[in-house]
Amino acid sequence: MIADPDESLMAEYREHSRAGFEIVTAPNGLECVDRLREQAPDVLVLEPQLPWGGGDGVLAMMHDVLGLATVPVMILTSCSDLLVLDNISCFPISAFHPKPLLPAQLVRRLHMLLEKHTSRSHCEEQNLRLENLIAKKTGGRIHRLRVETIEGRIIVHGRSGTYHVRQLVLAVVMEAMKNSDLESHQVELKIQVCGSL
Repeated sequence: MIADPDESLMAEYREHSRAGFEIVTAPNGLECVDRLREQAPDVLVLEPQLPWGGGDGVLAMMHDVLGLATVPVMILTSCSDLLVLDNISCFPISAFHPKPLLPAQLVRRLHMLLEKHTSRSHCEEQNLRLENLIAKKTGGRIHRLRVETIEGRIIVHGRSGTYHVRQLVLAVVMEAMKNSDLESHQVELKIQVCGSL
C-alpha cells in the first residue's frame, strides 16, 4: 500500500505495479486507515504529511492493532520539517527514503524490505519453536527462558537450579539444528545456575 497525497506520483507508481506488486493507494490518512483495516498489506509506503490524520496518526493506529503492528513501514518523503519527522520517530520504521524515488528504485527497495522482513519473521518463528522444544524437554525447569538469534548465533537465556539443565538445553538445541532447517551454526548458553529457584 502507498499512502501519499501526490496524485501524479501515485499514478506513476501504479503504472509500475507490473513488478510483482498489487498496489493499493490512499491519498489521505483516513482512507489509509480504512484500507489498512480492510486488509493488512505486505508493506506500507507512507508520506508522513498525509492530510486528514497524518502519518503519525496512521502509525499510531497500526501500533494498536495486532495484525498491523508488524507490517513493515517505509517512509518516502521530501519533508524537512523536524516536528513532522519527530512525530513519527517513536514508531518502528523499517526504511526511510527521500523523494523523489524512481519507480524502479522503489520496486528494488520494496523487494529488499520484504526479503528482510520475511527473514526476520522466519527467525522469530524459529526462536519460538526452539523455546517451546526446550521448555518441553526440560520440564519447564528454566525460568525466564528466551531464545534469540543474532548474527547467526542461537543464544538461549534463562535461569535454572542445576548445571544438568544447561547440558540438556545444549543437547536439545544441537538435536534441533541437526534435524531441521535452523539457520544458525553457533550456540551460546546464557543460563544462570542458581542454588534454588
